[in-house]
Amino acid sequence: MRRTLDIGFDEALKLAMENVFPARQETLPVNQAVGRVVSRPVHARVDSPSVTASLKDGYAVVSSDIAHASPEKPVQLNVIGHVAAGDAGGKVVAAGSAVRILSGAPVPEGADAVIADEFVVSAGSYIQAFADASPGRNILDRGADVFAGELLMDIGDRLRPQSAGLIVAGGISEVTVFSRPVVGLLATGSEVLLPGSRFEEGKLYASNMALQHAWFASEGFDVIFRLSGDSEKDIADAVSSLLSEADVLITSGGAWKGDRDLMVKVLDTLGWNMIFHRVRMGPGKAVGMGVLGKKPVFCLPGGPASNEAAFMMIVFPAVLKMAGYTHAPFLRLHGLLAKPVYGQIDWTQFIQCGMSVERSRIILHPEKMKSRLAAMAKSAAVIRIPEGVETLAQGAEVPFICLDRRRFMTPISG
Repeated sequence: MRRTLDIGFDEALKLAMENVFPARQETLPVNQAVGRVVSRPVHARVDSPSVTASLKDGYAVVSSDIAHASPEKPVQLNVIGHVAAGDAGGKVVAAGSAVRILSGAPVPEGADAVIADEFVVSAGSYIQAFADASPGRNILDRGADVFAGELLMDIGDRLRPQSAGLIVAGGISEVTVFSRPVVGLLATGSEVLLPGSRFEEGKLYASNMALQHAWFASEGFDVIFRLSGDSEKDIADAVSSLLSEADVLITSGGAWKGDRDLMVKVLDTLGWNMIFHRVRMGPGKAVGMGVLGKKPVFCLPGGPASNEAAFMMIVFPAVLKMAGYTHAPFLRLHGLLAKPVYGQIDWTQFIQCGMSVERSRIILHPEKMKSRLAAMAKSAAVIRIPEGVETLAQGAEVPFICLDRRRFMTPISG
C-alpha cells in the first residue's frame, strides 16, 4: 500500500492524473456525441462533394472560348442543355457551347469553368458572355471538402459542434467515444441536508455537493449522491453503495484529524490503496486520493473554500481525464495584479480575484469577502502563488484561471 503524506500540490496533481484512466467506450450518433472525446480515429468514407460541382448559378463553359470576352466584345455561345444539383452526368461541352448549370450541379465533361449569371445575357438558345472565366473558376473539385480516407478526427479530439458537419459530409453517422464516468458524491455529517429537503435549525444544506454537481452537469456527466451519518458503519455503507453504481467517488467532510473525521479511517478498513493524503496547498490541504475496488476515490475537506479549491484544482481535472479529456477544464490567461498578494514559501496558495479589462489589459483584483460562499460564487479568476514564492507584487503579470468567460464575450443585442 502506497502512502504519500503532506506532499506538494504539483506532486499531488501528478499522482491524481497518473491514477485515473478512461474506463469504457461507446458508439453514438454524431449529434449525440458532441462534447465527447473520440476514442478511435474517424476516417471519411466518401468524397464530398462526390462530383466536381458548380459553386454558382451560371453556365458551364470552355474557358478559352471567353478568354477575351468583355462588355465591348461579348462572346456568343450556344446553350445545349441544363443541369441541376443531383442530376446525372452525360452532357458534354465543346468549344462554342455552354450548359446552363445551377449551384451544386455536376460540371459537364469538357467544361473547365463556370461563368456566373451576372456576367451573362441570356437569349434562350444562346448566351452572350461579357467577362472571362479562368480555368477552375466557380468550380469545386470532387473531394475538395472531404476526401475518402481522410483523417477527420483522431483519438483524444473533442467533438465540437462545428466538427459535426465535416464528419457527416464524410459519410460518418456514428463515432466511438470515451464514456463519461458516473460520478458518486458523498457528503458526511449528521448536520448536512440534501438540497430541497425541509430545513432544520442547526443544520446546513450540502453546498459543496451542489457545487460539484453543477460543474459535472456543465460537462454532461451523470451524478448520483448520498448523505451519511457520522458513524463508521454509516460511512462504510454509503461508500460501498455509491461505488456499486459509480465509476469514481468524491467524498466531502471528515477528511482531517478531528474526533469525527472518520473518512480515511473507514476507507483504510475497506481496503483502499491510498495514493496521497494532505497536500501543501491552501485552501484544500486535507484532500486525499486512493483506489478502492479499481475505482478512484477522492476525499475532500468539508469547509467550503477548502472543498472548492481541492475539487477544482485536483479532482475535477482528474475526473475529466476519465472521460478522455486531454486539456485542463479552465481557460488560462495572464493578467496584471491590482495589488500585491502574499503566500507561504513552503505552500501553494490559491487566491480568488475579481477581474476587469482596461485598455485591452486584464486587471486582477484580489479580494476577500466576509462570506466564503459569496466569494466562491462571485470570483471571476483564481491565481496561484507557487510553493517557494512568498509575494507577487502589485503590477506583476501573472497566469490565472478564468472562471467567467462571459467577460470576454460579446453581449447579445436586443
